Amino acid sequence: MAAGRAGWIASKPMRYLHNILSASRILATPACAILAAFEDTRFIAFVIAILVSLTDWVDGPLARRVGGVSAFGALLDMTSDKVFLCTMAIVLGAIGRAPAWAAAIITAREILVLALRCFAAGHNRALPIATFGKLKSFLLYLLVPLALVPEGLGFAEGFANAVWFLSLAASVSAGASLAEYIVKMWSDLAADFVGRAPTHKK
Repeated sequence: MAAGRAGWIASKPMRYLHNILSASRILATPACAILAAFEDTRFIAFVIAILVSLTDWVDGPLARRVGGVSAFGALLDMTSDKVFLCTMAIVLGAIGRAPAWAAAIITAREILVLALRCFAAGHNRALPIATFGKLKSFLLYLLVPLALVPEGLGFAEGFANAVWFLSLAASVSAGASLAEYIVKMWSDLAADFVGRAPTHKK
C-alpha cells in the first residue's frame, strides 16, 4: 500500500498540482474582487478568500513532497500571491473594509520590488528572499478573509479593529521587506550607480 501511495504522489498529475493551485489564485482574483464589492455576494467572496489562503499554505509543501520545486513554480507562486493580495487590498480599501493607506503602501512596495527584481535580473542575479516579505503575505492572507466577513455573520467593531491591526502590521512588514531587499542588493546598486565592482569583506 505504501508503494502504491508513493506512486500516486509521484504520478504526473500530482507533480503539477502545486502549480495548478498557484494558478488558481490568479483565476480566482477577478471573481473574488467582484463578489466582494457587493454585500449580497460578500459571503461567496469570503469563502473564496479562505480557499485561496489555503492553496498558498499547501502548494509549497506539496511541491517539495512530490519533487516538483522549480524556478517556474516559484515565479508562479510569487506572482499569484501578488496579483490576489494587491487586488483584494485595493478592493477592500475601496469598499471601506480595510484602510486605503494600507493598499497604497502594499501596492507601492510591490512596484518597487518589481523594479529591484528587474535590476537584479539585469545583473544576472536573482533577488534574495526577504523574510519580512513572507510575513507580509501571511498577514494579508489572514486579513482578506477577515475583512470579508459578511454583516450577517457578525462583522462588527472587533473585526474592524483586527483588520486595522493586520493592515498596519502588513504595511510595516512590507516596508521592512523593501528595506531588506535594498540592503541585500546594496553592493549591486553601488556598482550600478558608482560604476565600479562591488567589494566584499571577508
